[in-house]
Amino acid sequence: MSKETILNKVQEALKQNPLQQNERGVYTDILKPIENDILSEYKRGQEVNKAILIESTKDELESTIKSILEKENIKQVLLPVSLENINISQEKIIYNKPVDELRDTLFQVECGIFEANYGVSNLGIFSVASSSDQPRLLSLITKYNIVLLKKENIKENLATTLKAYKEANKDKLPTNILFIAGPSRTADIEFKVVLGVHGPQIVYVILY
Repeated sequence: MSKETILNKVQEALKQNPLQQNERGVYTDILKPIENDILSEYKRGQEVNKAILIESTKDELESTIKSILEKENIKQVLLPVSLENINISQEKIIYNKPVDELRDTLFQVECGIFEANYGVSNLGIFSVASSSDQPRLLSLITKYNIVLLKKENIKENLATTLKAYKEANKDKLPTNILFIAGPSRTADIEFKVVLGVHGPQIVYVILY
C-alpha cells in the first residue's frame, strides 16, 4: 500500500470520525488499596514483589548501605556519577563511560546502587528514568540491586507517577522509563515462577 493511499484513507476516516479538540482521557484506578495510606500500601506491595525493604533516614543512608554490603559480602559496587562520592570501603566502579569501554568490568560487578525517581504505591514498584548520569544497564546487570527511594517521591498510582515525570521534564516524558517490581522473574518453564534468572536476584529498596 503506497503512502498516498494510506494518507487518503486517513483523511476519509477523519471525515467520518473527526477528532475532538482538547479531548482528554480519563484515568480510573481499579486497584483498591489494602492499607490506609500511600506509604504503607507501597511497603506492602513492594514486599509482595519480593524486594527487601529497609527504612532509613537521609543522615543514616550511608550506614544502611554499608550494612547491606557487609551482610552480602560484596566487594565491588557499580555506581552512577551522582553517587560516586558515597563513603564505602568496597571498590567503586563509576558508570561514566560508554558500555563498550566498560564492558569487561560491567558484567563482573556484583552490586549496583542507584536512585529511583518514584515509587508507585498501588503496584508496589519503583521507577527509574534512564539518562547519561544513570544508564539503563545499571539496574539490569548486577546480582544485587540497592535502590534508594525518597518517601516523598512515592505516588499513588501509575497515572500520578507519569504526571510527576512530565511536570519535572517540561511537560514531556523521558525517552526511557523502567518500572521495576523487585528481583527479575520468569515463568517460562512449566509455568513456575523463578526469581533472578535474567537480571538481579536480590533487590534492596531503602526508603528514606
